[in-house]
Amino acid sequence: MVVLSVLKLLGIALNTALMAPPFVVAGMIDGRWAYRVARAWVRINLLVSGVRIRGERQVALDPNATFVFMANHQSHFDVLAVVAALPEFQLRWVAKKELTKVPIFGWALRHSDHIIIDRSDHVQAMATLRAAVEKMRSGLCVIIFPEGTRGPGDGTLLPFKKGGFVLAMESGMAIVPVAVRGSRNVLGRHGWQIHGGEVDVLVGAPMPVAGLERDELMGRVRERLEAMAPGAPAASPAPVRLAEVR
Repeated sequence: MVVLSVLKLLGIALNTALMAPPFVVAGMIDGRWAYRVARAWVRINLLVSGVRIRGERQVALDPNATFVFMANHQSHFDVLAVVAALPEFQLRWVAKKELTKVPIFGWALRHSDHIIIDRSDHVQAMATLRAAVEKMRSGLCVIIFPEGTRGPGDGTLLPFKKGGFVLAMESGMAIVPVAVRGSRNVLGRHGWQIHGGEVDVLVGAPMPVAGLERDELMGRVRERLEAMAPGAPAASPAPVRLAEVR
């Protein structure tokens, strides 16, 4: 098992090293091209890791609409799972500045349309989020982990950060809750060994933000994600099953 995990990590590292240069070049030309490269990177990493993503939606989403997706966070594989489960959307991440220091990955992150937040500077962070609104108006969707870091993975959510909700309210875009189930079994919060298997991604119905105060909006999204979290029964209406992604 240890040897297999090492081989998987080496495969991911090689894939990242090979895909980063074309990603950066594409990003300098058009961020949408860069995201196509990123999707290929995701698919290869999932294949190398032996991980299958099963997407399920509570309602059908308009592929031409712009949303703020908010997901629970329990593993580094959540990023791969969400990208694989939402193939028709151009997703951009709200990422902490520290991630730009990760070799190769951070280099690619800096040369794309992703939103980099310096959490040590509240004023700058808020200004960056507001500038991101313009990106969304060009048709880009934003994906946020409102917990800010990986939680215990047992359905319990950590306290939410406020920035993503400011972005949603400033843009007026609906929030779509996303529950990732099973990713901690693939790669635990404090582990390094990668286990193959299935990860379920349940995408909820859009939640309008108009007319709501920030704290009220945070509470509603939290309630929805808790209801969709691992171990909780799926909410109505009847889900729309998507094709399994490898």
